[in-house]
Formats: sequence, structure tokens, C-alpha cells
Amino acid sequence: MSLQDSPEQSELDAGALPDDRYRLTHSSQIGTVLRDLAWQKCILNVRARTAHEMVTSVLHVDPASRTFVFDWCSTEPERQALLASNENAFSASLRGVPVNFMIGTPEITQYKGGPAFSAPFPEKLYHFQRRRHFRARTLVTKGYVCTIKMSDGTALKLDIADLSLSGVGLRSKTVDATQLPVGTTISGVHLDFGALGKLDLSVQVVGHWLAGRDDSAIHHFGCAFSNLDGRMENFLQRLVFALELASRG
Repeated sequence: MSLQDSPEQSELDAGALPDDRYRLTHSSQIGTVLRDLAWQKCILNVRARTAHEMVTSVLHVDPASRTFVFDWCSTEPERQALLASNENAFSASLRGVPVNFMIGTPEITQYKGGPAFSAPFPEKLYHFQRRRHFRARTLVTKGYVCTIKMSDGTALKLDIADLSLSGVGLRSKTVDATQLPVGTTISGVHLDFGALGKLDLSVQVVGHWLAGRDDSAIHHFGCAFSNLDGRMENFLQRLVFALELASRG
């Protein structure tokens, strides 16, 4: 366990299954969340139906026309993937609370003299309940990985989506709920955050949900930490703070 190799420096989501408790369908409610994402300058992860992933941010929200504007892609392949997809899944963390929604194919527009995308409000938006601890999301470009050693000797690898003092959010295209059933407690879990540090601990799977369909579907798992000691909690605090700083650029 290390944070940038110094002993002194040495929560999708720990989450819930999407259901009616967290689903917003009224345009005024959806607009409020989108405006909050813009105001907080939140980073949004976007996954196209073609499995291309990118990051963006909400630039402007127009409640009257029920449309919002989001930032231009950083590369041409990302732009092409976004415009070729009729299902683009967005996920973000708003004050530590997961937000998820899906839109169709956006339109190209101009915003403050530069290219951007415009889209109607999503028909539904999931705004999950607040957790006990702040959750720092990871950027998809960082490639942080969780390795889980199973009892039969096999190893499962999942992407780390977010981290809090109480749990970690994982996602995978190949690992599903049959391999990690909700309620399962697993020891021998290795979290690799690259230069920021590595952790070995035990977790319990407390939630699973599926985003997208067919070949582009992503399994999200919420995992709660088991039996943390004080030293591990102190390290987690510094790691969550470091991840939040990194996500804000």
C-alpha cells in the first residue's frame, strides 16, 4: 500500500440497482440535475453503442426547449462513434452521488464560438441516493484495475469506476452477476491505482446493475469494504482526495 511511494502519503458505484426510487422522468427534475452537473463542472463518462468511451461535460441547459449542450470530443474517432450511435450512455458523480442517463444521437452545434453537441433531455435519469461517504470517480483513460482471485484459482479483472471510504464501484463487459452474485464476500481483492497506490482487502458485493444492451452492455458492481483498520482508512482518505483532484484536471 503506497501513495506515490511515500509512507507518509501512504464509492457506479458502491451502489444500488436502478429502480423507481431513483428514476426521474419529469423534465423539470431532469433539467435541475443537468444544470447542477454544468454548475459543478462535473466530468461525464460517455459510452457509445459501439463501445467507444469518452469524457465530456455539460456546457449549457435550456429548460424551455428541454435540450442541453455538452462538450466536443477530443478526437475524430470519438466524434464519429458518438454521431453513429443511437444509444449513448452518460454517467457522472454529482457531489458523490451517481447520475446515469441515456440519449440518442446528438446534433452538432456551436457554443461560445466553438463546436459542441446538443441533445434533448433524456426521457429518464437515475439520480441515486446520497451515500455515507463522498465518492471520487475515476477517469476511464487512467485504466485503474481490480483483480479478484476466486476460490477456484481463476482471476477476474474489472475496471475501477469510483472509490469512497466505504466501498468501490467496478465495471466490466465480461464479468456478470453469475460470477459476482450480490451478497458475496470476497477476500484477496487487489485494487491497482497506478502511481497513486495499490490496495489488498476484502469486499462484499452489495449491488449490480446493467447499462446498455447487447455487445455494448456494461455490468456495474457496488462493493463495500470489510473490516478496515485505521491505517487503511487513512490511506483511503488520501487516495479518494487524490482521485478527485485528478478527475478535475
